[in-house]
Amino acid sequence: MNTYPPLQGRGFGFRPTPDGYYYAHGTPALAWATFALVVLLVLIVGAMIVARFAGGRGRRHFGPRMMMRHGGPPDPLEVLRMRFASGQISRDEFLQATSDLTAAPQPPG
Repeated sequence: MNTYPPLQGRGFGFRPTPDGYYYAHGTPALAWATFALVVLLVLIVGAMIVARFAGGRGRRHFGPRMMMRHGGPPDPLEVLRMRFASGQISRDEFLQATSDLTAAPQPPG
């Protein structure tokens, strides 16, 4: 037995049922759009988290382990060691550059 008063052309598109209310004309488009945006936001945040942890320590301009601990520019000797280790320069070039970088500065004339 229905004890609710009849809703003739009033309200917001809801009508009473024994277990609550439902949309009289199906689910509104705004609810689907909101759901799609929430799913998209969750996927984007998840992808950012995966990219952050899967990418290692992030992109650096000077290669891996080339930044100093305090975030400053790389040490020239460290750059030289990395170039020698990767085969970019020969042993003679490495020794010459090492001696040039570690030599005491000459006093002016």
